Amino acid sequence: KKGEVIYDLLNTIFLSMDPANKIDLSAKFGIAPVYVMPKKSLQNSSGRIIIQQFSYGDKDAAGYFSAFINRFSNANWKMIRKANWVEITAAKGAPITIYANLPLNEKLELDIRAQDSLISYLDKNDLSPTIVIHRGHSYYLRETIHRLPKSAKLVLLGSCGGYQKLNEILKICPAAQIISSKQVAAGVVNQSLIDAISEKLRAGKDLNWDQLWKTVQVRVGAGYKDKFDDYIPPHKNLGAIFIMAYDKVWKKD
Repeated sequence: KKGEVIYDLLNTIFLSMDPANKIDLSAKFGIAPVYVMPKKSLQNSSGRIIIQQFSYGDKDAAGYFSAFINRFSNANWKMIRKANWVEITAAKGAPITIYANLPLNEKLELDIRAQDSLISYLDKNDLSPTIVIHRGHSYYLRETIHRLPKSAKLVLLGSCGGYQKLNEILKICPAAQIISSKQVAAGVVNQSLIDAISEKLRAGKDLNWDQLWKTVQVRVGAGYKDKFDDYIPPHKNLGAIFIMAYDKVWKKD
């Protein structure tokens, strides 16, 4: 029985990759949308979108975190610096707040303490992140997964080989859309994705993955084409789609 389910799912998923077949995987399998992330799915009861970024205090953190801060240092965003994290709120457009823990000294585990402090603050104030971003090397990913909120609807794994952790992510957030790299990740690509996602949402629009992917491809340019090509968007994340569909079909049967 399992074999029949698996091969039927694989056959349908591969056929769906050809637009001429007009197969809507969401409708076919009864799973959450994979081609679009509706902004309404990311909003809380007050209409605000909460984004949480996990940062780590490794030697490369200074570079990517500085680029992250610079990106939001403009009139469209308001920034408040706290002892353990930075809070970035949209000053114009749709209500969005980004919480990013500071990449403090990893040897003293101050980065982990900063994450736990931020998580405690979010829990206390009933702020549930629907977008979660992992920044830092792959060996830190287990720490992010350990602290991953169940409320996450979109997860960006900005580390090398994040694609290998799909099953672990979906065990915590069964319907989450996942962006990950199969090979080597790049800070420039990660930041370009964050930029495109945050700006699209600030404009009050849904995340259409096919359109957004084309936009980011242009932004990263030819210099990062090879690395960008290793990133898998939600609508082409066959591994995640298979896991979600299998769980849905097997439970139904």
